[in-house]
Order: sequence, then C-alpha cells, then structure tokens
Amino acid sequence: MKVMAECYPCMLDQAIRAAVLSGVKGDALISLMKEATSILSETDPALTPPEAAAPLYLLVADVSGVMDPYHGLREEGNRKALELVKRLREELREDPHRLEKALATAVAGNALDFGARSLPLDLEQSLGRMLAGGLAVDHRQEFLRDLEDSRRLLYICDNAGEIAFDGLLCEFLAIEYPAIEMTFAVRGGPMINDALLSDARQVGLDRWGRVITTGQALAGVVVERASHEFREAFREAEVIVAKGQGNFETLEGREENIYFLFQVKCDCVSRYLGVERGAGLVLRARSVQKGGREALSREVGLRRGSDS
Repeated sequence: MKVMAECYPCMLDQAIRAAVLSGVKGDALISLMKEATSILSETDPALTPPEAAAPLYLLVADVSGVMDPYHGLREEGNRKALELVKRLREELREDPHRLEKALATAVAGNALDFGARSLPLDLEQSLGRMLAGGLAVDHRQEFLRDLEDSRRLLYICDNAGEIAFDGLLCEFLAIEYPAIEMTFAVRGGPMINDALLSDARQVGLDRWGRVITTGQALAGVVVERASHEFREAFREAEVIVAKGQGNFETLEGREENIYFLFQVKCDCVSRYLGVERGAGLVLRARSVQKGGREALSREVGLRRGSDS
C-alpha cells in the first residue's frame, strides 16, 4: 500500500509526538518540524507509509540523542497486558471456541498502538468489542484449516503489550497443533512502541517458538531488505501471520499465504479495504487477491447485514 495524501499530516503528527517524548522543545522543536516537512516534501510516493515515516524517526533521534523514546511505554504496556492475559487464559482454557476467541483477543490487542493514534484505545473496551463479534472481516476458520496441513508458522509481531495476546493465542495453537514449528519476528530496532527482542522475552513469547528480528527498525517489514534469518523464515513458512496495520501496509499484495490481524487505524486504510475505521480484521491476503477489494467490500456488506 503506497503513501496517500492523508499520510503526510499523520507522519508529521508522529514526528512531533516522538520529538516531545524525547525532550525536544522550543526553537529546537520548530527547527525539527521544518526539517521533517522538508524530508516529506521529497518522499518517493511509491513508498509504503512505514518506509516514508522512518526517516522522521531517525531525524528525532539525531536531534535529541534519544534512540528509544517509547521504551518506558513499551515496558508498561507489557506489564498491563500480562495482567489481563492471566485472566483471559483462565476464561478461555476450557472454552470450546477458545481458538476463535484467542484470535479475536489478538486483534483486540492491536489497540496498543502509538503510531497512527496519539493514544491507544482502551484495551478492555477493545476486547469486549472484538469478542462480541466485532470482526468486520472474519477468516478465522480459513486460518485454522490452513494450520491443519502446515508445519511452519511465521508470526510477525507488531506492538509491545500486544505481543502478550499473541503469546496467549500461540499457547492455545501449540496445544491444538503440536506439530507446528512457530517462529516469531519482532523489529530489528526501536520504532514507536513496536516490540523488540526484550519485549518478547518480557512476555515469555520464546516459550512457544524461536524469536528472531526483521533486521529493520521499521513499523512494518520490507522482505527484500530484511535480515537473512527473517527472509529464510518467511520463505519456509506455510502460514504467515502479520499483526498490525504497518505490516499490512508493507506486505499486502504479496503471493505468500499471509493472514493480516489488525484494527483499521486511519481513513486511508478504511477506504482502501472498504471497512469502517476501527474495524477488526482477520484477513486472508489471498482472498483479496483472488476477488479484489470489491469482493472484500461485498463480504463486509454481507457480514453487516447478518449482524443487523
């Protein structure tokens, strides 16, 4: 998905939030934002939004000397999410539909995002909405069927905190599909509140599989420029989960068997997919490629009609 007109003010908003969080203020902040505007004016429109935004975060780090302004927020998000996951584990353990519900909770966890929003959504509210049937696109059954015949799953993570819910899902997947080898990919360097290796260890994600990095400090992943380890895992995986809007923006349109799990954070993606802003999705990429976005819009319309 390429940069759209509305992406530019959104990226500037991200830059000023990161700068303020890094302690930049006064004339230095004005100067930084002028430079950010200049960078965006020369942005290649063929880039994806995460690629276009990355130089702004490098600018903030260069001016402030702060490489990881969201470090404290990531740790806090992990702690709060783990408390909630402890309760959810007990609620879902004996539930006959625990896999479907765990997938919905993983989508709910995508509310913990400081990128496209200045503040993340209330997590309890997000959970209630998703568990009450709030998925605008629901390819959960296709996902579970694909896992039955698969040996390798690559799970591309998104935000800190959110990965605790990914861990809960994969805990139940490991019980149901014990033969599947799971690999988790986190970011290769600080980017907003996206998960790093330290976050994966904090929430215990390494209990369910190998944890690697994309090799990129990017709110998404460009496969061709990713680490060798990631490219190998991506090539060998029979099923790929890509969490979050940034991973959708950088991976949609590819031929691999990818399932996108995220909440729609902006009007651009809302229009692109024909779903409402705030909608939760478990979206099989091949379904969109086979019938196009028009077919997806029809599916969304049918689902709205059945829910009314």
